[in-house]
Amino acid sequence: MDLAKKVDFLEYNVIRKNWQRSKLKIVLCYPNVYKAGMTGLTVQQLYYLFNLDDEVLCERCFLAEPLRTIESGAELRDFDVIAFTLQYEEDYVNMVKMLLDAGINPMAEKRSQADPVIIAGGQAVSANPLPVSKIVDCVFVGELEPCLSDLLEILKSKMSKRRKVEEMSNLKSVYRYGKERVERCLALDLDQAPHILAQLTTASADAFIDPLFANAFCLEVSRSCNRRCRFCLVSWTNGPLRYRSLGKIKGLLDEGLSRSKANRVVLIGTGIFDVPWFKDVCAEVLSRNLGLSIPSLRPDVVDDELLEFIKKGGQKTIALGVESLSKADRAFLGKAYDDEALENVVEMAVDKGLTEIKFYLITCLPKEDMENSFQLFNKILKIIAKSRATLHISMNPLIPKAHTPFQWLSPPKPNMIKESYRRYFKLFKGPKVRFEVLNPHRAVFQAVLSLGDERLAFRLVKLAELRLRSWATMTRLMPEVFLKPGEKAPWDVIDVGCDKRVVARSFEEAMKSLEDRRPPNL
Repeated sequence: MDLAKKVDFLEYNVIRKNWQRSKLKIVLCYPNVYKAGMTGLTVQQLYYLFNLDDEVLCERCFLAEPLRTIESGAELRDFDVIAFTLQYEEDYVNMVKMLLDAGINPMAEKRSQADPVIIAGGQAVSANPLPVSKIVDCVFVGELEPCLSDLLEILKSKMSKRRKVEEMSNLKSVYRYGKERVERCLALDLDQAPHILAQLTTASADAFIDPLFANAFCLEVSRSCNRRCRFCLVSWTNGPLRYRSLGKIKGLLDEGLSRSKANRVVLIGTGIFDVPWFKDVCAEVLSRNLGLSIPSLRPDVVDDELLEFIKKGGQKTIALGVESLSKADRAFLGKAYDDEALENVVEMAVDKGLTEIKFYLITCLPKEDMENSFQLFNKILKIIAKSRATLHISMNPLIPKAHTPFQWLSPPKPNMIKESYRRYFKLFKGPKVRFEVLNPHRAVFQAVLSLGDERLAFRLVKLAELRLRSWATMTRLMPEVFLKPGEKAPWDVIDVGCDKRVVARSFEEAMKSLEDRRPPNL
């Protein structure tokens, strides 16, 4: 399917600029399919930020055939800059595929001065840019807004490509292979940060291209989280929690909704439940007779009033970041709350008539406490049995991430993940229960890229050239990576604003919590 032609007449609020009059041409690449890239706000926000500059033309490109931009059908080589947004490690291979399909050498040292400047940014590479550091020319670390003007001034200049890359690498938030220290860029005052208002939406329903939140206005209320769960990359690398004022949020709703055909508002923010006026925002959306979508919530912050907002907003599902049904396992993960909190949420959700309750669980933990997990599961199952609701359990193994306390844990092996899944499938049974799990080999592949260094670049190119589709085969071609407890990490060149002594102490506390635990039970 020719995505470029198809989307050309299916999107509202597309920005098209004159090529001849534009001083700098940037192609924003999301190395996955259109539907994935346009779900959420990241691509939309970057597209808006780049195009705010009258001298800059920015178009979008996704993983598709032919590999051309949505706006004009141009090829990647036609642009001065190729900018990849990398939110997930698994997309590193897709990034290389896009370069190969564009006829561009994926290794930075082998590209010429005539090739576009290639930069990358996003949550995954901001934490650990090393695996792609020999592929892209530079990696931008952190949030773009405060540093955008400095970056664009360099890219708009008449300097040679080599000089531009050197000048970019002199910016404190830009990493280039070999640089010894980089500070993340952070937008401290979200009220001063631009927010896209004329959001791109599809003009008609189509399962191939429709984002998950079609006909919705995405509103970023907050960024990051202060809870510091030990597995959470965002909390450890993008803190502290910041949020927009209620007045600013109301203003964004006024203007944003006037520029779209949205009938629903999607609230965005990892730690949104800790925003003082979170419920006021929900009430404001509902007062405008709009639907409301709320992200995954901590069980211990949900009360009757919040569930009523969810119900009135038209949501039939509540998603909960449960992480584990065992209190001891939650303590290890750094997510402390009582079992009763989860029972109460399920009871209230059932009473409100919600039809699906979704649990996000983390499996493959050291000394996994299946006995107490099973006991709580049975209590929850009895509550759900009295209603029309179903229980949807989404399970992922614990994947160590750079800069988090669990960076010193050995990544799980596929057979360990399969065994952990098997224990859950054996015990967590019920006619109203359905499971969704991450492929074990895919999880291991993600862990390797999370904890890898610059030596992975050649492996990524090889995988892209082979065009493999099997996660098992891809994983077998990757090396084993792990960091010994206390060992200095290669990604420590990135200053994410968190004291490394605090990270180490949290890891020690997690391991100490295991000392008095019994071995895993079946």
